[in-house]
Parts: sequence; structure tokens; C-alpha cells
Amino acid sequence: MKKPLISTSVLIAYCAILIKVMVFKDIPTIRVGGLMLNFAGTNGGHPPNFVPFKTIVPYLLGDKGWIIAGVNLVGNIALLIPIGFLAPFVHRNMTWRASLALGAIAGLSIEVMQTVLRVGIFDIDDCVLNALGVLIGYAAFAILAKWIRARNYRNVIVAALLVVAAAAAFYGDVVYPMTHQPLNPAADTGGVHSDRADNGAGAIPQRRDLCGGTGGTGQIVSVGNHTITIERKDSVVQTLTLTDRTTIRTPAGPASASDLKIGDRVTVVVYDGETATTVLKCGISAGPA
Repeated sequence: MKKPLISTSVLIAYCAILIKVMVFKDIPTIRVGGLMLNFAGTNGGHPPNFVPFKTIVPYLLGDKGWIIAGVNLVGNIALLIPIGFLAPFVHRNMTWRASLALGAIAGLSIEVMQTVLRVGIFDIDDCVLNALGVLIGYAAFAILAKWIRARNYRNVIVAALLVVAAAAAFYGDVVYPMTHQPLNPAADTGGVHSDRADNGAGAIPQRRDLCGGTGGTGQIVSVGNHTITIERKDSVVQTLTLTDRTTIRTPAGPASASDLKIGDRVTVVVYDGETATTVLKCGISAGPA
């Protein structure tokens, strides 16, 4: 009796975490090289998608860049895998058909909550990816249960080590850099570089490069009406929408879209792969005298 209760409690707790992350987007900015991804925000003016594979196919073709595609596709799948893995512990007669139905219900619930609470847009492709994640989780449970029944503990140990290694790699490559690299590298010194221009009294303080010397996400190649087009370091050309909520900063302080020029190198924080929530202009400028 205790085992189902523990399993149910763990499943409920993970569902709460899932709602926090996937519905309310309560996760910090993810830094991948010079690209910073932020999933918090509203729909950014984009319409809902009710056509299956309409957004998945462009991601698979790399139209929006492989990094953004990987984060969106893998993220929507991976976060639902624990649901598929934990469900059979609660419902012992779980089948792949039942897990598929559970995945569809979970995906639809997440998308509907986002829409009703106005914290995201409905995308049927997210439901497809979520359902796939639940199926993968159930398949992992079925394989593990088969190994245990056959007393094939070697495979169980190898699988466990691979999971631990993958978790460690994820922490080392994404989580640790994400939590130990501030969005604005100048924040730790109030935005003023400790060095002075001529090492003498009365010299003008220098503001730090907001991109931290990385060269940013890429270079602006076109500026439009509420949009900027950047050529990223991976040579992908990407057009991003600027909204009223987009934060724009230069080394001199807060700025507006009119301060962004062709040739500027910038670091951008993006939502949904299309909307810029933050634009940081690279470069060092002199502070006030």
C-alpha cells in the first residue's frame, strides 16, 4: 500500500514542477554559447497553431537554427518522459495505448492552461511532442522492468550510469554556466570597469562589454519596423520581433529600438525562437564624467 502512495506523491510533485516550468515558464535564462534563450513571456503576437507538424517540420529542417530547434524539440519531449516512467508505478496495468492517451491529455492540459492564463500560445505540435515524451518514458519503464524480471542487472547498472552521466553533462554545460554567468557582466561592479582609461586621476571610467567579450549572439544585418535581423555565429540569419516589452540596453544604459544599427553586435534573449525579450548591444563605451 505504501509503494503506490509514494509513487503517487512523486508523480504529483513532478506534475507541479512541470506546471511551474512549462505553463508559467518559471525558469531562468539558458545560455548556449553566445545565444541566450528565455522562455518566459506571453505570445508575442503570434497566433495559435492547430495544424500538426506545422512548427515541428521547420525545426527539423533547421529553419530557425539547430540550437533553437534542439531546445524546443528536445525540451518538450524530455520534460514529459518522467510522467511516462512514473505512471506505471501508480497504475500497474498501464499499456502503451494508455500512456499515449495520458501523453495527449497532459499535452493538451498544458497548452490549454497556457492559453487560459494568457502565459503562452496554444500549439498542437507541443502536444505531439509531449505525448512522444510520455511514450518514451513508458518504453523506458517497460525495458527496465523486463531487465529486472530477467535479472539482467548489468544492463540496469549501465543504463543508470548513462542517465547519471547525461545529467552531469547537462548540469556542467547548461545549468552551472546558466547560474554562474550574470545576464549583464557589468552588474557585479555597478556597470563600471575598475580600470581607468589613462590610469590617472580624473580618468573616465569605462563600462563593461554587455556581451562579456563573447562577441554576442551575432551581428545585425537589417533593421525593420519592430524587427531586427541578425547573422548569428553559426551563419544562420534570423529575424526577431521587437515588442513593447523588449528590453534594449547598450553599454551606456537603457536604449530603444532606434539605437540598434546595422553592423552592431548584440546578444539576444529570445522567446519562442522568434521574439526578442532582451537585446544587449556589445561594445565598450565611456561612462559619464
